[in-house]
Amino acid sequence: MSIKRNASDIWPYVLAGSAIGAGVGYLFMTESGRKVRHAVTHPDELADTIEEARSFIESRARTVTNQVRKVIDVAKEGLDEGQRAYREAEQSYQSRMHELESKNNEIASSVHKTVDNVNRTAYTVEESVLDPLCELGALYRGFERGIRAVFNRKSREHAHVSSFYKNDRVPG
Repeated sequence: MSIKRNASDIWPYVLAGSAIGAGVGYLFMTESGRKVRHAVTHPDELADTIEEARSFIESRARTVTNQVRKVIDVAKEGLDEGQRAYREAEQSYQSRMHELESKNNEIASSVHKTVDNVNRTAYTVEESVLDPLCELGALYRGFERGIRAVFNRKSREHAHVSSFYKNDRVPG
């Protein structure tokens, strides 16, 4: 009897056969496969192998942990150094700002003193020079008007008075 099979029905068997063949080939043809067979046939040695694996993993874990701690310590030192540099820069900035503020206050004080001195000088000049000149001008105008009044020459009053003596500060 001839059984016709569909090609899609064969593939699962091909895959299962390939996997079984690969597993048998690995166990009998490779060094690591030989070790697996030996571990399966000698279960008492498997406990020693597991203990060795545990010891190996612990030592590697300690090594990695130490390396991570070193990296963390270096990072902490870097952060501390960065904070220290920041604080030093801030103190330097504050110191410079205080120096600048002191110089600014000194300059402002000097300018205020100079303005006060100029103001006092201007007042002194006005009081000791300009006021007497204005009073002298007023005295001159008073004499001139008195003389004109005596001689009755009011029409020519403004023609002879100099512009220097016609000051609005002292009415005349």
